[in-house]
Amino acid sequence: MNFIEKIKNAGVVGAGGAGFPTHVKMGTTVEWLLVNAAECEPLMHKDKELMQHYADTIVQGIKLAAEHTKAQKIVIGIKSKNTKAIASLNTAIKKANSPATIHEFADYYPAGDEYEIVAGITGKLIPPAGIPLDIGAVVSNIETLYNIARAVEDIPVIYKYMTIAGAVKNPVTVCVPIGTSYNEVLSLAGGSTLPAFAVIENGVMMGQQVSDLRKTVTKQTGGLIVLPADHRAITRYQKSTKEMNRIGKSACDQCSYCTEFCPRYLLGYDIQPHLVMRGLGFTAMGQDFWNQYASLCCNCGLCTLYACPEDLYPREACFQAKANMQVKPDHSKHKPIKIHPMKEYRRIPGKQLQNKLGIRQYDVPTGFIAEVYQPKEVRISLQQHIGAAAVPVVEVNELVQTGQLIAHIPEGKLGAPVHASISGRVQEITDALIRIEGEGEEYK
Repeated sequence: MNFIEKIKNAGVVGAGGAGFPTHVKMGTTVEWLLVNAAECEPLMHKDKELMQHYADTIVQGIKLAAEHTKAQKIVIGIKSKNTKAIASLNTAIKKANSPATIHEFADYYPAGDEYEIVAGITGKLIPPAGIPLDIGAVVSNIETLYNIARAVEDIPVIYKYMTIAGAVKNPVTVCVPIGTSYNEVLSLAGGSTLPAFAVIENGVMMGQQVSDLRKTVTKQTGGLIVLPADHRAITRYQKSTKEMNRIGKSACDQCSYCTEFCPRYLLGYDIQPHLVMRGLGFTAMGQDFWNQYASLCCNCGLCTLYACPEDLYPREACFQAKANMQVKPDHSKHKPIKIHPMKEYRRIPGKQLQNKLGIRQYDVPTGFIAEVYQPKEVRISLQQHIGAAAVPVVEVNELVQTGQLIAHIPEGKLGAPVHASISGRVQEITDALIRIEGEGEEYK
């Protein structure tokens, strides 16, 4: 079995983004292999912990990916503040005699944005609405490369590393089987310190508020942030889209701060949230003209959560604009991309962002639990990736073992297989999930 088949069969997908199947991304030849180790979401630490504890495995994954893509330039992009992780990587690189080098970023947001990583390391700009491959690069997340190294050893993706932070008793990074409920994951941090709290998955800036803690971990879950129920980051999103639009239409004074601080605008792309906000005052026909200025939005959240002095919702306006756009803009007709001369001076330092978000008090050292948590039951999603949902290959009441294939990729479709994350008996199969109840001595 070759490299591509191994990572395909192991179900490796992008662990730091949308879950794009890695076997497709690695099936190409490039000049650059860029490793995204920036981890820019406030309070998230799982990539840093992985680098500190499993640097040898990560470097092996980098080596395998570089060999297969024939990348001649291999660079790890990481924040300079993560000194222990950098030291671990340097030791592993030297031990493996790897050609990989380390590029250090300052602590700013969003250092981990794919376009930022490419521009900062290669000096090249991805074409508007393009992908790194367009300039001869592949970008992979730290945990993805860790999973690649394990896949070559025939170990499927059945566990997920997660940070639990915020208003919890013991902030920690843990390793849990895919399909574990968020309720159980929170218990590993001792639970919340508050009687009334809310939870955001995958980070305060780009994550989503969790409405049901029975929701389960997937290959894309990076962490849970617990905040007071009346925290600004929580209450802001309790407004309906109609309310957000009404407030924006009446209160936006077109100061353009949302645009001036936009990281993609500062890279030279034609994204202008303030013009999208202007469109809120128009009829649907008029809005379509202004909506084009949202097409290159990366959803980083700086405009809404940091830049806007009126606490409006330019990012959400961009969401709507992209969804409602009648005709996609032809970016090939735009003027050449040129980095804004003020880009370096408008970067948002991590601590400053935490202060604005009201989460600075939660930025404390976190623990790390290497031992895999063992839940009594898992509910494993069949759609943990871009592409078609996996198709079950097991039946109700069937006994399965940890790592066993339970759902495969539909014939001829883009997707990723799914494996049992615990040993036990299949109790339920739906179009969305497979539920397994643990059996054996460890569950008694």
